[in-house]
Amino acid sequence: MAPNHMPDRADSDTVFTVLNEANQVHGTDFQLDHRFDDGVQSGAWLLTDGTGRQAVLKWSPDRGWAPQIARAARSVAKVHSMGYPTPAWLAAGVTTDGFGYQIQELVPGRSRSQVTAHEAQLLIDVLETHAGLDPDPQRCWSQYVTGQMTDHREELLQGAAETGPTGQQLVNVCERLLAAHGPVALPTGDLVHGDFRPGNILFHGDHVSGVIDIEALGSGTRAFDYATLLSAHDITPEALEMLCSAGEQVAGPGVLAHCFAHVVLDLTVFVHQRELQPGIRNVSKLLDRAVILLNRAIGA
Repeated sequence: MAPNHMPDRADSDTVFTVLNEANQVHGTDFQLDHRFDDGVQSGAWLLTDGTGRQAVLKWSPDRGWAPQIARAARSVAKVHSMGYPTPAWLAAGVTTDGFGYQIQELVPGRSRSQVTAHEAQLLIDVLETHAGLDPDPQRCWSQYVTGQMTDHREELLQGAAETGPTGQQLVNVCERLLAAHGPVALPTGDLVHGDFRPGNILFHGDHVSGVIDIEALGSGTRAFDYATLLSAHDITPEALEMLCSAGEQVAGPGVLAHCFAHVVLDLTVFVHQRELQPGIRNVSKLLDRAVILLNRAIGA
């Protein structure tokens, strides 16, 4: 395969090659069953071995992401051993073509599109276990967000403003929100998932059975994961109040506000660059939630 070729995650020929190499390296005999296309684990493939054991294969067509997958394997093993509800990784590595992959245990459950008060409480319970569960101090989300909101702040604001009128309004509200709180120092020492969204959480019955898509995990403040969760498409008003209150209690309203401003500005640019229509439509909700946080800050 040509080094500059980036296949799609759904490319079955490439997936077969990745799995074949993984089986050889790790002494497994998994076979491809089918691709998850129902939103349970988008971009992942169900595997079955000769004993009937099932697992999940995830891989990235982005060769630049391969070192992070390999690095994350150690952190995932650490937090899983401490009881964090993320599926165990049975194998992980990088193929000779440079694609990072991991094979994880299959856990029961499905994601839920709407966050109601019930889901919000379950998610808060999980997020509070992030406290002090520092998996990788050298990969610090708090340091990253601080750098983005200082050294690259104008670039981020301009990029969001250029997406259109709603983006411009979002920029204006975020600037007021940041000004209302003033400078803050983002703490560290917590587990940060990095993409803690409803689509990456599996529910089974009345509990969270799996936190998936965890390859970007690192250190920082769990307020960042609260901020990411607050950008979800469908959150009921009661759940929104619960998540705002819990997120503010982590390290103060200013820390949550700074994390949220970064999340929504970055997300606005991202969805417009890739023309992701559901995400573009969601920007108006991001604006509404930024206004809610601003009103909480100024006591309106």
